[in-house]
Order: sequence, then structure tokens, then C-alpha cells
Amino acid sequence: MNLKGKKVVVLGFGKSGKSAAKLLLKLGAEVLISETKEKEAFSPEILDYFKSQGVYFETGGHKKETLLSADLIIVSPGVSQEIYKDCLKKDIPVLSELELAWQFLPNKKETIAITGTNGKTTTTAVVSELLKLSGYKVFTGGNYGIPLSELVISNTFVDKIVLEVSSFQLENIYTFSPKIGILLNISPDHLERYNSDEEYAYYKYRLFENQNKNCYSILPFKEKWFNKFNKLLKGKALFFDEKENYEAKAFLKLSSLSSEDGFILNLEDKEFYSFLGFKLLGTHNKINFMVASLGARLLGGTKESIKRLISEFSGFPHRLEYIGEFGGVYFINDSKATNVDATLQALKSLTGSIILILGGKHKGTSYSSLIPYIKEKVKILILMGEARFIIAEELNGLTETYITETLSEATLLAIKSAKPGDIVLLSPSCSSFDQFNDYKERGEFFRNLVLSQAPLYFKEKKEGILH
Repeated sequence: MNLKGKKVVVLGFGKSGKSAAKLLLKLGAEVLISETKEKEAFSPEILDYFKSQGVYFETGGHKKETLLSADLIIVSPGVSQEIYKDCLKKDIPVLSELELAWQFLPNKKETIAITGTNGKTTTTAVVSELLKLSGYKVFTGGNYGIPLSELVISNTFVDKIVLEVSSFQLENIYTFSPKIGILLNISPDHLERYNSDEEYAYYKYRLFENQNKNCYSILPFKEKWFNKFNKLLKGKALFFDEKENYEAKAFLKLSSLSSEDGFILNLEDKEFYSFLGFKLLGTHNKINFMVASLGARLLGGTKESIKRLISEFSGFPHRLEYIGEFGGVYFINDSKATNVDATLQALKSLTGSIILILGGKHKGTSYSSLIPYIKEKVKILILMGEARFIIAEELNGLTETYITETLSEATLLAIKSAKPGDIVLLSPSCSSFDQFNDYKERGEFFRNLVLSQAPLYFKEKKEGILH
């Protein structure tokens, strides 16, 4: 693809949009940024830099005539398909930043890409660490961390490329074909964007459609959508299972004895790895680690790296993050749970009496799958944010329930309601965009509020219990 002198419109000026613009400039394209936000939303220094490089800006909305006059559209994740549908009708190519970078990427044969509704960031990080521990120079990015365009711009040689990819990025691929593709799971999500669960699943399965017989497609055993979309698989299909299953290439082997708790990679030899010393909560994290290990082994990772990382990897903030214990009450930040299935996994992982904070910006999905676990484990349900009344209508009467407007109100109510032995869990099931810029800002707000208010409250109210 020769872009020299071509008019290219970049939809969105977030992280991937900026990286795409830099790559396009390097390729000699004429670049125009189209943004819904006004220019005041961006740093003057950033704007001045790109303008000095010859980039044009249209802010305050996407202009149809601008898009239809382009030779190529680069779309940032999250930009609605409705914005550029007329371009597709006019046969104007629309690429994701991921696809743009891929077309100019050297050494792309050693790439592994991970997608799924939940767990993809953790799995991506584990694969990356395993390959680094195996002695390789690794680029880690995509939807998580650094856009792939930055690797192309830098002209840096790496041995292995590890990418997290989202359904949004996979909407506009044409040649993207990782040597190893991992689909962790699919549960209802982003129904504010997609017309159905099936459409969402289709875009996830696009991860595999450009692979060939020398590639690997890793996915759950008896995945719900496999029969519908297996025609998209062009590589060797390998399955994993959370149960003991010798038909699978990887499966958990769980035991009541911690020394026997582990997983098997069913490769040339059967490799057993013990979970002794594993720090992450929940069966889902054991699955993520196991699948990451399978992917890493297929890309040249060593057995020794897996054995070492099992006890060293401590996870990420905002993903079942233990904040602390105050007054005998445990506080856990799971702000990364931006969909219902993530909250479901959190509830499955925890035992005890839970005060659950739910809510945020509604994403169009049902909350009904939480009902059995709320009945069984949740002592108090605190609903907050834009979605609070929608959730209340669906989960009405299951347990003691309160409705608050903000996360601040919800957190303070949880602190005041908690008794020794309780777990206060922020696991919202919703996006953060009603009150915060992203789940990280929401999680940091919750953590800071707990650390500032819980010690004061329990010291005053429960002298002698404070730890």
C-alpha cells in the first residue's frame, strides 16, 4: 500500500489516533484528524506539534464531505460504524490502526494476539513476561499499552510481538494474521454498539480469519459460537478447558490439596505445572495463566519461565485488587469489571459476606446472570451511577439494596454498613464513563477514598479492631 501523497482521514485523536497519524506522516500521506471533541479538549503542545508536521484538524464533529473525499480512513477503537458507513458504500477503504500498522510491520511472523470479553489484558501481560523470561526481546501493545504503529515508527527489531486486540479493532482488519490467536471467552458485552450477541461474537472470531495452516487458533473447548463461526478458522484449532480433558491442549487439574493444584499442557509431552504460590484470585485467572502458558510455549517460551512466573506474577491494579483490611473488613477494587461476566467471575472467586457496589454507564446487557451469586453471597447491594435504576429494576428484592448517585456516596455507605468479616467489593458491571474518564480513574478514586476514610471510620467506631 503506497500512501505517499494520499489523503488519509484519521477518525479520533486518542492514543491510537495519534500513533496512526505519526505513522501516516512517516509514509508520506496527507493527514487530517477528524474529532468530535473541540480543540480545547487537547493539549496545545500536542496540537501544535502535529500541525507543524502538516496535519490538518477538524474538531467538533465528523464532517461527511471530508470523509467522502478521503483516499483512506483510519478509524480509532470506539468510533461508531455509523460514522463511516457511507465511505464503505463508496469503496473508500476503512482500516483500524492495528491493520494499518500490520501492513507495514516487519518480522510479523512471530506475533501472538489475544482477544476475549474478559482476561485479555492479564493474559497478554503473562505471555509477554513468559517470553521475556525465556530470553526474547518482546514488544507488548495493541489495545493494551502501546499502539502497534509505534513499533513500526521506531524501526526497532524485536523477537516476538504480543498484542491485546479488541472487537473494535477487529472490525476493520483485512490482512491481520497473527501466528497464534487466542480467544479467551465471549460473553454479552458492547450491546450499545452491536445489534446482537452474535454480531459481537463474529468480530471476536475475525481474529482467526486471515491465518493459514501454519498458524494456531486457541479457544475454549465447546465455545458457544464455535459451530457458527468455525469456518473463519484457517489455522490449527487448539482447545483449552477448565476441567480435566485430555482432548484439550491445555486443561486445569484442580485439587483440594494446594500442592496438587495446577494445569497440564498436552504438547509433545504432558507438562504439569503446579499453582503453588500463585497470587491471583479466582479460577478465571488460573485459566488465563494456563492459556498464556500454552501460547508462549508455542511461540518458543520455556518450561522454566512458566514455573518461575507462577509465583512471581501479582496481577494488575483494578482487577480484584486487594486494597486492605480495616476494622476486620476487607476492601477489593475490581473497577476493571466493566461488564456483567467480569463481576460474575469476581463473585465466584470470593467467599464470605459481600457488600457489592454495582453501576456506572449501562452497556445494554442483562444483569440476570448475577442473581444466583447475589442471593448466595451478597449481604448488601449498593447501586450507583447512570445505570442504578435499570439494575434496581432487574435485581429488585434479592438482598438488602440501596441506591446512590455517585461512587463516593456508594463507598461511604459501604464503609458505614460493613461489619468485621465483610468484603466490600467494587465490581461495577458497567463502564465508567458516566462519572470517570476510564476504569483506572474510577478504581483509583475508590482506592484513595477507602484508604482515607476507612481507617478514620473504624478507628472511631470500632476501637481495638483496626488493623
